[in-house]
Amino acid sequence: MKATESQVGGNHYKDMPFQPVELFAKTKCTAFQANIWKYITRYKNKNGAQDIKKCIHYAQLAMELKCNGNLGYRKIRIVQTFCSVNKLSEEQKAIVVIAGYDEYKIVIKYCQALLLKEYPHEV
Repeated sequence: MKATESQVGGNHYKDMPFQPVELFAKTKCTAFQANIWKYITRYKNKNGAQDIKKCIHYAQLAMELKCNGNLGYRKIRIVQTFCSVNKLSEEQKAIVVIAGYDEYKIVIKYCQALLLKEYPHEV
């Protein structure tokens, strides 16, 4: 069995046609982008508001540590394909793509709006 066909602790990744780990490998993204992507793609199927808050935290860390990982146009096309294949919501898609451009203030803004929309009691 291939490693991408199994998962420890659930099936929220392995059931995705284009898994986050495959996106990480294809784009050679930063750890900050990888974590934002991982948490925003799974929040509906795992930890809800907590996963969105983790996205915010990783965006804050990227800014504080002066991360520079803008993927550029060619790799962003891979990111957009990931969003389409996995049928991410418009909010998820925006967060994933914006993280690929290193626009972490905007990632935070969109995550906060998503929290307010879906988990108003958590804000």
